[in-house]
Amino acid sequence: MTLAFWAHLLRDLLGTFFSRWRRFYRRVVKGEAELVVGVDIFPFFERMTGVGWYAWNLLLELPKVDPQLRLNLYAHTFAAPDEPAPPPLPLSPRTRFRFHHIPAGFLLPVKPTIAFLRTVVEPLFFFLDGNDLFFAPNFFPPRRHQAAIRQLVVTVHDLAFLRLPHTVQQETLDNLHSRLPETLAKAAAIIAVSQATAKDLQQLLGIRPHRIHVIHEGVDPLFLREPGEVPAHIPPRYLLFVSTLEPRKNLLGLLRGFQQAVEGGYPGHLVLVGRWGWRTEEAQEELARSPVRERILHLDYLPRAALTAVLRQAEALLMPSWLEGFGLPVVEAMACGVPVIASNTSSLPEVMGDAGLLVDPAKPEALAQAILKLASDPRLKIQLGEKGKQRAQLFQWQEAARATAGVFHRVAGQETGFPDAYCV
Repeated sequence: MTLAFWAHLLRDLLGTFFSRWRRFYRRVVKGEAELVVGVDIFPFFERMTGVGWYAWNLLLELPKVDPQLRLNLYAHTFAAPDEPAPPPLPLSPRTRFRFHHIPAGFLLPVKPTIAFLRTVVEPLFFFLDGNDLFFAPNFFPPRRHQAAIRQLVVTVHDLAFLRLPHTVQQETLDNLHSRLPETLAKAAAIIAVSQATAKDLQQLLGIRPHRIHVIHEGVDPLFLREPGEVPAHIPPRYLLFVSTLEPRKNLLGLLRGFQQAVEGGYPGHLVLVGRWGWRTEEAQEELARSPVRERILHLDYLPRAALTAVLRQAEALLMPSWLEGFGLPVVEAMACGVPVIASNTSSLPEVMGDAGLLVDPAKPEALAQAILKLASDPRLKIQLGEKGKQRAQLFQWQEAARATAGVFHRVAGQETGFPDAYCV
């Protein structure tokens, strides 16, 4: 097993070297256009949330819309025997992910071997890959990938760490403060997922507008398909909240607004889908002592198919967040024909348009009034559901991928017919 591991690694190194030579030949001798992009995919190695699904859907569509692109995906190149194998990845014939798993029964000491492979061999692979640019879909690239970066394109989802620092986990806050300004200063191009985020980049970090490309996100096709069965323990009538439970989502306002709606006559339940995040002690206490606690069901993480089914049966999606960079659940709910009640702040009015009800997140009574208004007016519910479906059709990952490819080619100095922005 030990010899087989080293033989496989040597074969990979030689293959990467010859691939680099063939690319040089095609470009210089044959004049063929090709753009090689390295991509950070560490978000796929955690429980998938908004940033992960953003990267996933882009990587599915990029090879389809641009035959000149070749993608090298980077996370852990080498893993010890007790470390897990990679999760499923959005691969294609022009997408490569390199992974070497040290086998059980390896004859050499594992820790020194892993250290050597990650500090010496991994940077050698990065060099041989010869990426024209590197794409960081999650604010900044991992430090271990610095050797793969010649030019950098980075996506910024929101600036909550500056707008609402008290809502951000301390470790994340420290990383963003220490790394994001430097990353943005070095980046050849910056993608913002909404006009609201682009405005914050200009106002809070002084980024010049010409460096920012606004590219809206799309709707996962899964939410357009026929849903599966709703889990048996889900109540027959309910409002839905979907996200990691964290301070930025305004959980206190959500719980208090729902309580007031129940006191005003709303007969259904509230279903919370998402794991508890950071700094949620106050919200957990609020939930525990809520007078309508028996009407609130908290689920943890749901697989996408189950989430689609639960979403389609909801009376409305509630998103009273203090700040959202884009708000994917809003678009997903609209795609399912589910009315949305959301905050009138940050990107949410931009994304939702007139296809839902907007409320002041600082006023739980406004959320309660919107819930009661929707519950008492079946005609309004149908109207908003239809408007939402129509608007959701405008958010397409294919177009987001075309614009992202346009940014890549612009950074590389290549002329294409792709746009470098996409706003619904």
